[in-house]
Amino acid sequence: MPSVCFVAGDPSGDIQAARLIETLKRRLPGLTVTALGGAAMRRAGAVLLDDLTHTASIGPFDAARHLARFIRAKRLLDDHLRRQPPTLVILVDFGDFNLPVIAPLVKRHGIPILYYISPQVWAWGRWRLRYVRRYVDRMVVFFPFEEALYRREGIPVTWVGHPLVDQARPSLSKEAALQHFGLNPWRRTVGLLPGSRDREIARHLPLMLSAAARIAWRMPGVQFLLSRAPTVPEGLVRQHVLRACVDVRIAQGSIYDALQLMDAALVASGTATLDTALCGVPMVVVYRASWPTYAAARAVIRVPHIALVNVVAERAVVPELIQHRATPARVAGALIELLRDEERCASMKEALREVKAKLGPAGAVERAAAVVREMLAQKPDVR
Repeated sequence: MPSVCFVAGDPSGDIQAARLIETLKRRLPGLTVTALGGAAMRRAGAVLLDDLTHTASIGPFDAARHLARFIRAKRLLDDHLRRQPPTLVILVDFGDFNLPVIAPLVKRHGIPILYYISPQVWAWGRWRLRYVRRYVDRMVVFFPFEEALYRREGIPVTWVGHPLVDQARPSLSKEAALQHFGLNPWRRTVGLLPGSRDREIARHLPLMLSAAARIAWRMPGVQFLLSRAPTVPEGLVRQHVLRACVDVRIAQGSIYDALQLMDAALVASGTATLDTALCGVPMVVVYRASWPTYAAARAVIRVPHIALVNVVAERAVVPELIQHRATPARVAGALIELLRDEERCASMKEALREVKAKLGPAGAVERAAAVVREMLAQKPDVR
């Protein structure tokens, strides 16, 4: 029987890889899956060589703290590829580690590589395309502009659409969700989505809570709902909320149960902006990184926007407040302006519907699994 080895280094990649593993196991019941990954892949049936999701970083300066862990992971993978070579290796995002470190290692063992979830070479680090050309046998991408980029570069690529299109559905009715989260159905609700990593929480949540206090003072009828990512410890979020000068409910469980209740939201740049867009919620996007990371990014980023919603739309659909521009006063002002301008809210919702259409039809993971099965069929089992 064929076997596959996944390599993913951040929580979102771990979750997306897990969904692909579940689909593959339904289609290929005897498939053996090993991984450098995290808890989601383990639950999906992968045998973990090491948990890399604890190394989730924002930029190379943050990643340097985990150098010893990366070296260990590479050594474990090398040993696994030598002793039990899989039929196929699937690299998932995490381009700063997967492309220069893992891809050459895999190719030395003569194993084909499929890359699932493209690194953001379209935004920065186009020099990394040389690694893709040299080592990657097939790219499987979520965005149509990524397909166009790789085709121009002569790199085999398949656009499957975005898996979030299938996932963006609440599990509770709106009435049940209001009761579950303890919200007043007659009051407007502002959402807070500070990120999925501990460091993002540290940089974004105090900012959002300070902005929320200003919003509450200027619009007393507003209530606040914070959506906690499952990858973030509840205690970390709660300690910030308890120190805040505003009442905030913390939403546990499905992000979509919370999003359906929001009239507008403050969202940390990342995949959560797409979640929010798919639910049609007007938003203000914020982001703060360490100053060395921000300076390095400014030097290499080649796109006018960082919010994925704006990147997909190819225009400024939602406001972005980044780094020093992300102050409590500015963030609060942008959100209040949005809440008070019904015409602007309606226009933004229409633009978000266009973004949703650009993410492709339902069935992205099934289409990705079909590409994997095709590649497995091309190479006889090497075990």
